[in-house]
Order: sequence, then C-alpha cells, then structure tokens
Amino acid sequence: MALRAGIDIGTSETSVYTLGNGIVLQEPTVVALGGENGKAKVKAVGYEAKKLIGKTAENTRIVFPVFEGEVVNEKYATTMLSEYLKKIKFQRGGVVASVPCGAEPALIKKLDGVLSGAGISQIHFVESPVAAAIGQNIPLSESTPCFVIDMGGGVTDIAALSLDGIIAGVSVGLGGKNIDVYLIDYIAENYSLQIGLLTAERIKVQIGSLFENDSLSTVVNGRDLTTGTPRSIVIKAEDIAEPIKKYYNKIFEIASSVLSKLPPEVSAEIRHAGIYISGGGASVAGLEEYYRKKFNMAINVADEPSLSVVLGLGATVASTELLKKVSVNEI
Repeated sequence: MALRAGIDIGTSETSVYTLGNGIVLQEPTVVALGGENGKAKVKAVGYEAKKLIGKTAENTRIVFPVFEGEVVNEKYATTMLSEYLKKIKFQRGGVVASVPCGAEPALIKKLDGVLSGAGISQIHFVESPVAAAIGQNIPLSESTPCFVIDMGGGVTDIAALSLDGIIAGVSVGLGGKNIDVYLIDYIAENYSLQIGLLTAERIKVQIGSLFENDSLSTVVNGRDLTTGTPRSIVIKAEDIAEPIKKYYNKIFEIASSVLSKLPPEVSAEIRHAGIYISGGGASVAGLEEYYRKKFNMAINVADEPSLSVVLGLGATVASTELLKKVSVNEI
C-alpha cells in the first residue's frame, strides 16, 4: 500500500499532510463530550470543541486526548482522528507519524492503536526532532550533525542529530501549554484576576515577548478574585515577562545540558551551524535575540515553526529512501 500522508498528533494541535496537496489540516487536539446518565457522546472536535473550553454546561465536558506528547485517551483520540480524516476525505493509504524523541515502545504502541483504529493499516514512525529538521530543509547527512529544539504544546524535543539518527536527545514534558498555566497563576497572584485557558493563550499569542521593555498591550477580562465580579485590566508585554521567560529559561538549561555532553567534533559542527528552533513556542517575539545571547551562538528560527514537523513528515512520505534512513523501528 502506497504512503499517502504525514500525521502529527500533538498535545495542542493535530496536523495532516497529504501527498500532492500539502498541509490539509491543522486543528486543536480537543474533543467535546455531551450526554446524560454517563452516556458520553462526541459533540465536537477540533476548533468547534476548543470554543467550548471554559464555557461548558453541566452535561458537557472537554477532553484532551494527548498529554505531554502521549496518548492518554485512546478512544477519543481515535474518534477525533477519524473525524479529521473524514473531513479531508482521506483515501486509503499508509502514513508516517511523529513520535517524541526517544519514545518508549509503549507510547508508540498507543499511537499505533489510534492510527489503526482510524482505519490506517500501514504506519511508520519518525522522531519529532528529525522530522522538524527535515521540515526546515536543514542540510542533513550522515556526517553533518545539527541541533534542534522543537517546542510543542506539551512536549519540547531537544536533540543533536544527523541522517544517521539521534546522537543525543531528550523529550521533556514542557511546552506552550505550560506558559498558559504560568500566565494564569501569575495574573491571579499579581492582579487578583482569574482568567481561563483560552484567555491565557490569547495573551501569550498577542503580547508574549522576550524583548526587553516591550510596550505592546492588550485588554484582559476575567473574574475578580476578591469580589467575584467581572473585571478588565490592561496588561503590557513587559508586565508578564516573568512567566513568559520561565519556560524559555528552563528549555535553555536543558538544552545546555545536552550540548555539554556532546563529542567535541559534534560540538564544533553545531557551533558553526547554530541552533535550529521550531514548534509553536518558537513564534514568540524576540526569541532569536534572547537565545543568541544565552547560547552565545547563531539561532535559526523556522519560517513556519508550528508546521516544521508535519512538513518533515510530508517529505518522508514523498521519499521512500529518506524514510528508510529516519524511521524508528516499527512495533
């Protein structure tokens, strides 16, 4: 059976690339359930389900079937993916799917179960940092390593790699969703205002910045923690620099630890080429300058950071030779 698609089922978003069409889907990894007497039925998936976060009635609940890169609810992950495949009118064929760096067999088996349950019979797996490197068109060979940081919604993959595979790498359960939580806690503590996940995400996207003294601002609506009544405040980017930087500083520390353990020849190559950064978290304003100073080397941010992994998967779908070199052992 011919390969037809690349699928990236992430903590925050699910993306699909089909041969001949490119990226045909990029929607939230979210399911909304409804029903009474314990008989849950799927009300919505993706964007329609995400709209309901924080606004659901008693008989509606929101499910996030993937947490920190791992399938935690196989049933609803399968239902969600099946709905997405119907939406794009996916024809029968094999797929290449992403898995976190160094994924354990149990994790791959769960993902395989989701894909199989959605009607896919031929499945190959590629580690996310490898797919991200391919998706950024980094010149890869067996003798030329690169260093990739892929910042997903629930997982950040950090790896030194070549076309031979991962030289050294780690997958950590930190991502863009952590920034949302940091913002919720920070605003509650410093402004006595309770905000929801969607509001925190909007703040992050609109004014999240690593530039010093960034004056960009936005209006934030929430519930006053003292009176319980609705209240609005204006927040500047510089006001929330602390929770924004918290995530990026942690990733810097982990990446520095990986870099410090590399063989000298690999370190020399990476020093020359710099660090490649992808994933939704790479979209924050000022990241290139911020990390250039901290790492003291060139920082290369992907042109379309949130799409790097699925674009890389698409490239492996189109090249059997490339897939043979980068796919991990199937289960």
